[in-house]
Amino acid sequence: MKKILALVAILAIGLGSINAQDNLRWGVTAGMNVSSLNVTGLDSRVGFHAGVKAELGLPQFTEGLYMDFGALLSLKGAKVEAGSMASFKINPYYLEIPVHIGYKYAVNDNFALFANAGPYIAIGLFGKAKITADGSLVDGGSKVSESENVFGDDGFKRFDLGLGLKAGIEISKKYQFSIGYDFGFIEAEELMGCKNRNLMISLGLMF
Repeated sequence: MKKILALVAILAIGLGSINAQDNLRWGVTAGMNVSSLNVTGLDSRVGFHAGVKAELGLPQFTEGLYMDFGALLSLKGAKVEAGSMASFKINPYYLEIPVHIGYKYAVNDNFALFANAGPYIAIGLFGKAKITADGSLVDGGSKVSESENVFGDDGFKRFDLGLGLKAGIEISKKYQFSIGYDFGFIEAEELMGCKNRNLMISLGLMF
């Protein structure tokens, strides 16, 4: 954890040193997650992501090349449902920090296409794993509901690392719509050997 915080601090210092450059833009982004774990029997679930982002143009290398990075609160996880009889949901919330390299192609002054890819790191913050079942399945009583921390002693690892891919459009050099996918490399939970997978549909506003 100390190494992760040190990395974030170094990144923040580096951003501060280039803040005056004209090719650095800041913005906000939010959207929908469709997340899953690569384990048979677990279904995908809908979550969200929201946070801040920045783009640093790299014209010294080639026109259109840029770095895309941010800090997002992201709800991922998976679920299993058996109709109205029972359900199991995993709801981990992460602080996710993607650092991508991309290329933006300006079709005209008001419309551009872009794509980027690169690593992300994520730190598990909080969340619950919850099971709900019809009481008749257990003891003939009323509905049963139990929950525990996702990141408990026997739960998910707090650190995740993976690769993200994204493509989208930009309108008027301000509004962005993108679709991306994250592949987690680290086993979030050792017993099942599951890794995070996440489809992201995002809207962004650049300032």
